[in-house]
Amino acid sequence: MHAMKHPAHPCPVCGFTKLRAAPRSSSGVGSMEICPSCGFQFGVSDDDDGISYEEWREDWIEGGMEWTSTGIEQPRGWNAAAALATVKKAVVKRSK
Repeated sequence: MHAMKHPAHPCPVCGFTKLRAAPRSSSGVGSMEICPSCGFQFGVSDDDDGISYEEWREDWIEGGMEWTSTGIEQPRGWNAAAALATVKKAVVKRSK
């Protein structure tokens, strides 16, 4: 028996591409998932704590962009800077 594959979703904070759920549902509710790369918890860090993606991203970058999860192993070849570059490109495209 094969495990069902779930679509991967990108983190809008750091660019990690394998979140199990979309950060926000179509109705805008946070998934409650914690990104293993940057540690942002959708629906808590933003809704409950009032921290924007941009603020969290800046803090994560200033902290050295370290892998935050202790329960999910960092993928082999994980490159935080390359993932972050995809987020920054998306932000630039949206602002045009």
